[in-house]
Amino acid sequence: VYQLDRLSRDVKDFTDIYGLLSEHGVQFASVKENIDTSTPIGESMMYILVVFAQMERKTIAMRVYDNMYGLAGSGWWVGGNPPFGYRRVKVTEAGKNHTSIEVVPDQAERVRWFFTKFLELGGSLQTFETYCKHNGIRTPRGSFFSASQLHQLLRMPYCVPADHDIYDYYESLGCQLKPSRDHWDGSTGVIIYGRTTQKNKKHLLTTPDKWLVVPGKHEAFIDSETWLAVQAQFTHNVYIKKPRIAPPLLKGVLRCSCGRLMNVAHKKRVDGSYASWYKCPKRERMGPEACSMGHIKCDLLDSKVLQVFNSVALDPNCINEYADDINDSVDIAASLSILNKEIQSIENKIERLTESLALSESGAASRHIVRSIDKLDSELIEKNNELTQLKISNRVAQENKKATAETAAVVRDLINNFDNFDAFERNEIAVKCIKRCTWDGDTLFLTL
Repeated sequence: VYQLDRLSRDVKDFTDIYGLLSEHGVQFASVKENIDTSTPIGESMMYILVVFAQMERKTIAMRVYDNMYGLAGSGWWVGGNPPFGYRRVKVTEAGKNHTSIEVVPDQAERVRWFFTKFLELGGSLQTFETYCKHNGIRTPRGSFFSASQLHQLLRMPYCVPADHDIYDYYESLGCQLKPSRDHWDGSTGVIIYGRTTQKNKKHLLTTPDKWLVVPGKHEAFIDSETWLAVQAQFTHNVYIKKPRIAPPLLKGVLRCSCGRLMNVAHKKRVDGSYASWYKCPKRERMGPEACSMGHIKCDLLDSKVLQVFNSVALDPNCINEYADDINDSVDIAASLSILNKEIQSIENKIERLTESLALSESGAASRHIVRSIDKLDSELIEKNNELTQLKISNRVAQENKKATAETAAVVRDLINNFDNFDAFERNEIAVKCIKRCTWDGDTLFLTL
């Protein structure tokens, strides 16, 4: 690398990378620092430089956050893409350039319709999603609205005026509010900073106590009464309860051939029991043109998996047919033995040639011996690298073998005590044992 902080500015991340390189016999070099990592002092200096790089990264991040926090506190737009209904505009104030947002009339009218229609349909995202699909209402990119996209649109705070009712709403959530309530006169929209944080390239919602809520510099276009009514629907619809219908064995682990996790549909029979089917949610939402997979009875696929579990319970070695491809430990052990003998043979040859070199009085003979030693030394390095790789493969094979044996024991316990477990426990055990399970309409692909 050119310099250490071009590779990583995180101590843990760099330690993992350097450890992986060392494990595979790869030399690491930094051009600018020119550190000799083969010595303890050089290696220590390398880690010290990474610590300073991490400190610099965190200092820069803190300065950027403070600057963004200050701009947001003044009501300026500091985010990326503007919310639907607005566009970004450049504003000059006191000789400084800032970014704000302004209303796009046709988009704002559409957002108003979404809020009104959502309340007319009873405040259900699923019902609203179905309504949009059946009436051909699509996103600006031409796809159907999903429930999550509708939820994000209806939770948008920027379009509501910064008045006393909105102040009280966010105060009840525990947010940071500026300035005092008296200054929230409803003349502008709301700006929120800190609602989301980025982790692993994904934007995650933070807790309300981290939100900074202030009056913005832009215009609002949804009245606070309508906006608060929509937010109240989301609060009313949040509840947690145990499912009244027992789950099938593969719920939460069975995937469609299109990659989506399959849902479960139920229908009540005349005798009061329920018939259950696995179905693809992508097909349900986007139609057969998006996924051709039809419904399949849960009992049919569950019985196929139970047959596999029964065979594993009778003979634990059967699990190898359904396990990930792993290296044969016996073959690896044989290869290790052969490789160690080859390395020992090369070392013996180098030793004999070194003794001959010490006794040689001819310059030509000495040069020939040195060339032979250099050639053998290069071969020895290659063999040692190959030995390292083989040891890693052997360790992985042993770990996989141990994990597979543990899975077989869990499966055997499930089958032997099947009647003692309820449907929820059976499903939980199956999810733990099954790594992958895919149905393509004809074949069930199973990996334990």
